Amino acid sequence: MAELEALRSYQKQPTMAELIGKEWGDLLRLAIPSCIAVCLEWWWYEFMTILAGYLSEPRVALATSAIVIQTTSLMYTLPTALSASASTRVGNELGAGRPSRARLAAVVAIGLALLTSFLGLIGTVFGREAWGRVFTKDYEVLELTMIVLPILGLCELANCPQTTSCGILRGSARPGTGATINFYSFYLVGAPLAIVLGFVCGLGFVGMCYGLLGAQIACVISILTVVFRTDWERESLKAKELVGKTDHFVHADPVIKCEEGVGFLTELGFGK
Repeated sequence: MAELEALRSYQKQPTMAELIGKEWGDLLRLAIPSCIAVCLEWWWYEFMTILAGYLSEPRVALATSAIVIQTTSLMYTLPTALSASASTRVGNELGAGRPSRARLAAVVAIGLALLTSFLGLIGTVFGREAWGRVFTKDYEVLELTMIVLPILGLCELANCPQTTSCGILRGSARPGTGATINFYSFYLVGAPLAIVLGFVCGLGFVGMCYGLLGAQIACVISILTVVFRTDWERESLKAKELVGKTDHFVHADPVIKCEEGVGFLTELGFGK
């Protein structure tokens, strides 16, 4: 009877191929939305560059757009690092069953993001002329750059907390939420606003930068609302469920020994 029970237990276990396929499915469900969330934001800058080519002075607008993208890429390094750190720390705390510490890690990460965003704002406001001269000596391009860099600094006030919050959502296995917010903010708020201000209202490239600012504001308000309304106890339970799905790998070797039935039970002390 013991042999039959051991054999039945062995037969119920999924194959290694099934386990690997399921784990890959879980991984892709987290990885793909995380990738899309980042791509949606960066594609918006490409969209802005394309629109700049249709303005009344495309040479100046495109040159300034290149400076804006390079500046944004540089400032993006700090929130990217915070995002990765927050994702790891929040995920570890939730997996360890410490929801209060996960919440604390999220709050600290957002606080650091706000601090770095103020540094970016100060740099773009007070260093805009010197920074513009690093890229060009063209008076028209430099003048437009000096106008839009403070707007870019205001964007950074929203971008740093928003990017860091995306990391917090990834750490709590909710990257799809971040991707959805980015899509609505940048393409349903920012893009129409940029087109209206840039072409209809005649503000040109400056209006498009205000469209970017509108997208960032909508994004940070939405994502911070999600983060601060998070039920951390519930997220901790979800993390335990996700971790529990890997138990098949942890216990794989003892299960295989079920083929010998009594021999397996003897190892556990039942056959003595």
